[in-house]
Amino acid sequence: MKPLNIRQPLSESERFAALSRIGAALMSERDEEKLLRHIAQTSVDLIGAEFAAFTLRPINDHGELLVPAEGHLFHLAAVIGVTKEQEELFRQIPLGGEGLLAPIFRHGVSVLVPDVLKAPKADRAHSSNAVSDARTAAAAFAHGQLSPEQLHSIGLPHGHPTLRSFLGAPLLDSERQVRGGLLLGHSQPDQFQKAHEEILMSLAAQAAVALENARLYNVMHARAQELNAIFESIADGVTLVDAQGQIVRENHWAQELRKQLEQYPQGKQALEALLHGPARSACQGISEHDVSVKITDENQEVREFIVNASPLRQPPVQSQTRKMERLGGYHSLPVTTGSVVIWHDVTEIRRLQRERQLYTEAEARRSLLQHILDELPSSVYLVHGKDARLVLANQAASKVWGVAWPHEKPMLEFLHDNHIQLFQVDGRPLPQDQLATLRAVQLGETVYQRQEIIRHADGSNLPVLVNAIALDSRSFPLNVPSVPRGEYEPMAIVVHQDVSALKEAEALKDEFIGIAAHELRNPLAVLQGYVQLLQSQLRHTGVTLTPLQEESFQGIEQGTHRLTALTDDLLDVTRLQGGRLELRQEITDIIPLVKRLVKRFQLTSQQHQLHVTAQAEFLLVSIDTQRIEQVLSNLLNNAIKYSPQGGLIEIRIEENQAKNRVVVCVQDSGIGIPAQQQARIFGRFVRADNAQAHGIDGTGLGLYLSRELIERQGGHIWFQSIEGQGSTFFVSLPLVDIPQDQGMDTP
Repeated sequence: MKPLNIRQPLSESERFAALSRIGAALMSERDEEKLLRHIAQTSVDLIGAEFAAFTLRPINDHGELLVPAEGHLFHLAAVIGVTKEQEELFRQIPLGGEGLLAPIFRHGVSVLVPDVLKAPKADRAHSSNAVSDARTAAAAFAHGQLSPEQLHSIGLPHGHPTLRSFLGAPLLDSERQVRGGLLLGHSQPDQFQKAHEEILMSLAAQAAVALENARLYNVMHARAQELNAIFESIADGVTLVDAQGQIVRENHWAQELRKQLEQYPQGKQALEALLHGPARSACQGISEHDVSVKITDENQEVREFIVNASPLRQPPVQSQTRKMERLGGYHSLPVTTGSVVIWHDVTEIRRLQRERQLYTEAEARRSLLQHILDELPSSVYLVHGKDARLVLANQAASKVWGVAWPHEKPMLEFLHDNHIQLFQVDGRPLPQDQLATLRAVQLGETVYQRQEIIRHADGSNLPVLVNAIALDSRSFPLNVPSVPRGEYEPMAIVVHQDVSALKEAEALKDEFIGIAAHELRNPLAVLQGYVQLLQSQLRHTGVTLTPLQEESFQGIEQGTHRLTALTDDLLDVTRLQGGRLELRQEITDIIPLVKRLVKRFQLTSQQHQLHVTAQAEFLLVSIDTQRIEQVLSNLLNNAIKYSPQGGLIEIRIEENQAKNRVVVCVQDSGIGIPAQQQARIFGRFVRADNAQAHGIDGTGLGLYLSRELIERQGGHIWFQSIEGQGSTFFVSLPLVDIPQDQGMDTP
């Protein structure tokens, strides 16, 4: 029989040197997988085993054991000297604390079996009966006294390499808890001796410490990464400063802010206020909390920061204690090593707070305004945008329209959805471009005392007086959610006054005026006829009248003409109010019509100079010529009458091609119209106070009739006036399109 090749144990010096080398290597390795393989390989090299296995017990992230030592709960962490197939098999099979492995996993003792074919011998090195029984069971299995069917219950899986010599040692932590096991095997007997067991125990002890260090390192490294991620993700600037005032570390935001401040004209002072000053105070033991610092940046905008600074203190060690008598003993104080300064930029927060305050105040004012508006008897609403979207309205507005107008809903859409129609006083439908609200927001015009009739969905009519005042949104800011910040939209405030009662009284008055005017026509006609008859008879008889008689005849004639004009105006008013005024429109060139009127008025006034300018050769309009002459005559007569000092009167005929309209302007340099009375100047029987002060007579019906006659022909009339500087009246009429292949002869 061939003698066995038994590996002799290492000398004490060799063992010490080997353990020193492996100890240094283990202390420097931080990767657990590499560490385990290194330990297993070192065990094989030092002891001469053919294969080695490392088993571990599951732990949590804090290094705490998750399962008891009993049961199949250990797992293979590293293996040396087996095939890859065997390694894959072993890694899939949990290892238990029974049989051969029970002394190691359950009791934390080493197991040495020199030859599994020899009879087991009780190990007297351990006094514990449990340990002795475990060793006996291990030797019995190694001796083949257990059947192959019982192999799994002992803890060795199928496919295990041939085993004659076995050596195993537990990995114990500082609390003598089994963390795992280091297992060695050899196919030949008597390869492991007591000295090898001592070496393996030393390796297992070092491995346990190395694994704990590696685990602690990984835990600390992970926590350091977490802290670093938290440090960098803090939205505030955080700076660590040492006791000498040098920056030790700063997060991204602090670094960016510091670099920005260094570029400011007053950057040095800013850094002193934000960083260095608070850091010095903290190093001296004086913490600063919620200190407000305001800095002007390169754009001359003020930025505000809240600064907090606290000292960084290191716990005292025995060699650095400071004696301080307290209660008859000594007390150690921590040592200040630096400070931490935190900058919190509150510029945006302050801006939002100011905006919130302004918004709150605006809402309070708006609520008060809404309360005031709701107490008004007249309908009042505010719209914005060229489609007249509602901003706010009072309760009376819902009564006027017969239904509530939703916020931000365009006016035409609101009217359409609720089947509301608008009509003129004479009962004709009101065109959309003539709606007072739309004219205010689309054209920027201010419409005063406009009479309209609102027809509700149930067919009932409500006569109203409309005033629409265009507003400049840039000088009248309003927070509207649908309008982006910085953008401006046209706005208008519109007032509807229910004039049903006034209309009833007005109807009675119009009826009386109509009767009176009609009854005056006959006496005036008789008086005018007698005057003409007397003048004719006197001319035929050759009687010469005295100057007083001539003046009397002229006074009678002028008075009858004036009364006739007044009765005609009064009759026109009653026809308009009753819807009985008929218009006979025909296509007419407006330019010669205006020039003819101007020429006639120039003959009657030597004190004024009337000047006409026209941009085009001809401009065709569809009008009632007699009524337009009546309007223009009234405007020319007013320009002359209200310019008592004489002077230039300009008449301009302009074409607005964009809107396909003609505009006739009559401009004087007379007494003008007072601003406080301009809103009512188109009303019936309305005259300006300064006209009466200058002794200028009139009825106050001319402008009222002019507006009604112009608007009933699709036109528009408005004015601009400054008291003491004159007035300019504008008449706009739609042009008639003519085919390009047709021309028109100018007169």
